[in-house]
Amino acid sequence: MTIQNNDRLVYEAMPTRPLVTWPEGKTVAVWHAPNVEHYDYVAPGGGSPQGRTRYPDPQHYMHRDNGNRTAFWRLLRAVDKYEIPSTVSLSLSVLEEIPEVRDAMAERDWEIMSHGISNLRPLYDMPYDDEDRFYELSQKLSETYYGGKRIKGMLGPKISGTDNTSDLMVKHGMTYHADWIHDEQPRPIRTEGAGKLVSIPYSYMLNDVPLLLAKHYPGSYFVAMAKAQIDRLLRDADEDGQGRVACIATHPFVTGQPYMQRYIEEIFDYLRSDDRLWVTTAGDISDHYLENSYDEQLAHAEVIAAAREASA
Repeated sequence: MTIQNNDRLVYEAMPTRPLVTWPEGKTVAVWHAPNVEHYDYVAPGGGSPQGRTRYPDPQHYMHRDNGNRTAFWRLLRAVDKYEIPSTVSLSLSVLEEIPEVRDAMAERDWEIMSHGISNLRPLYDMPYDDEDRFYELSQKLSETYYGGKRIKGMLGPKISGTDNTSDLMVKHGMTYHADWIHDEQPRPIRTEGAGKLVSIPYSYMLNDVPLLLAKHYPGSYFVAMAKAQIDRLLRDADEDGQGRVACIATHPFVTGQPYMQRYIEEIFDYLRSDDRLWVTTAGDISDHYLENSYDEQLAHAEVIAAAREASA
């Protein structure tokens, strides 16, 4: 069966869906996604970290390289202080090229979510066989350098993909894709075979790069947004019984700056202050959804869609 991209999504409005619930009566699942990225100083095919100038682009390359040299370690202290499970959105070349960062993540049992090989090597327009080899290499890098573990999910490099991405992710054993941010719960993504793939709610809004780097909001605004987002999700979940998901997306070269430490600690402290929050990883959220809600939600949505089509 060939899946057209317009058919991959499953629509059903939140109020009519079968309930999604989280373990131990938690109502909002929260995952922290530090983006530990690698940028080629001179990227294959060109491109620069910021796009303001042609490569080489020392200004923006060095800003991002700072993330893996100093800022990562400061962010790590905040993660350790509040024991925050983390799902690292990782440029996989870091596993081979920066063993100090790799080993620090492994010691803390961070879950790896692929963010490509380098954040300057997008998947746009990649031929099928080349993309197939990309996933094969991605899993091999993780198995070789990260304790034999296989990667469950991906946030595409530069949030990029092709018509084949969903099917190839499943072929290579992945179960969640963070590029699709269309919902507050994981949702089924249809694929060609029997393998199951779900979207996992990442965030392009509650994200330090657009907020702090692009729009120059202060760190206090990042804290206020995080609290407001999660407060509202908790209230909505209490009212309708639907478990929801929030993501705190960080980048060491932004949130790991010295002036940001007090703010990220304030967010983590908040996450540890409410027993209704399930502070966990993207993989655990996806696994729980696949085991407990995927089949029921997909079947119910297809009944709704069939009824809608019959009445059209």
